[in-house]
Amino acid sequence: MCRLSPEQEVGPYYIPDELFRSDIVEGKPGVPLTLRLAVMNARTCEPLPNVAVDIWHCDALGLYSGFTKMSPMGPGGPGGPGGRPPGPPPGFDPQHPGNRPGPPEGMERMGPPPQNHPTDKLTFLRGIQLTDAEGFVVFQTVFPGFYMGRTNHIHFKVRTGGHRKGKSYASDHTSHIGQVFFPEEFSARLMEHEPYSKHRIHRTTQAEDGIYGDQQGALSVARLDPVHTQDLAAGLHAELIAAVDPAATPAPARRAF
Repeated sequence: MCRLSPEQEVGPYYIPDELFRSDIVEGKPGVPLTLRLAVMNARTCEPLPNVAVDIWHCDALGLYSGFTKMSPMGPGGPGGPGGRPPGPPPGFDPQHPGNRPGPPEGMERMGPPPQNHPTDKLTFLRGIQLTDAEGFVVFQTVFPGFYMGRTNHIHFKVRTGGHRKGKSYASDHTSHIGQVFFPEEFSARLMEHEPYSKHRIHRTTQAEDGIYGDQQGALSVARLDPVHTQDLAAGLHAELIAAVDPAATPAPARRAF
């Protein structure tokens, strides 16, 4: 049996009935990213063909399509009130036990945040593909930005037993909910380039991201290769293998607080 990929929370920005497509950019600025996901059967270690993979993520400035009237990136970001960007003080060590706050008294564990209601009908950086005979899907997108409390990441779902429905996919069974993370040093360097550098708030590192820490994000870091070694902004290839149980209905991922 292959090791099951860890579940991560769906987050508040999922929208059902995304479009069947491999190119999800819709003209959004950012470093080009080819994302290749391989879906394996955790029971047999064989590829899982013909299962749906939904992905969605924020743009370079932390906004999700469907929720552009919200400002998840806090003061200093688009829609925020401005002023000094929030963040830890100089010399802050998030790994020091005294700097990692515990859950509030009487609340040792809590579930994912409630689902938000969309504020618009935009569809950028969202899409669905069916895995091929080797269990792969490929999306053309841009490297995701960040927002308050979250490091750079891409959400994805694996759904089985469904069918194409118009321009989307219909299925009531979700076998896996995950997030794609990236090597921290690559993310930090990319955020120094436009358009990401226009986002003038403190960037949440992986060490500061509670979801990454509490939900085994280190096991969901994609392999990342630049198109040109000397120029990261020219484009990137990312690949992640997700081992899932197609018959299972995983419990929702939880975080410490």
